[in-house]
Amino acid sequence: MASRYYARARPRSETTLRTESLLARYPDLSAQEVAELIELFPSLPILDRGLMTADETLSRNLAAFERDHGSKLRGAGAPLLWFFAFPVILVIGVAWWLLA
Repeated sequence: MASRYYARARPRSETTLRTESLLARYPDLSAQEVAELIELFPSLPILDRGLMTADETLSRNLAAFERDHGSKLRGAGAPLLWFFAFPVILVIGVAWWLLA
């Protein structure tokens, strides 16, 4: 299957270009380059991640990278989200129980 061209609304950032160049060579990266890729990846815009996933060549390397280093790619926001979501869910549950 041939690669498709996806139109972009804006030019790619330096972060995106560097991430794509590292992903294109993954897993043949030095430990320093892998650390750089782990540091860059969470700051990528969601559109650029989606376009990398749609790219036939990058998607294979991206899947391998996420499989190998996925636990390090999670942002710090997930625990914070649960910290704020838990009380809200608890209040809704108590209100539901009291009103039922």
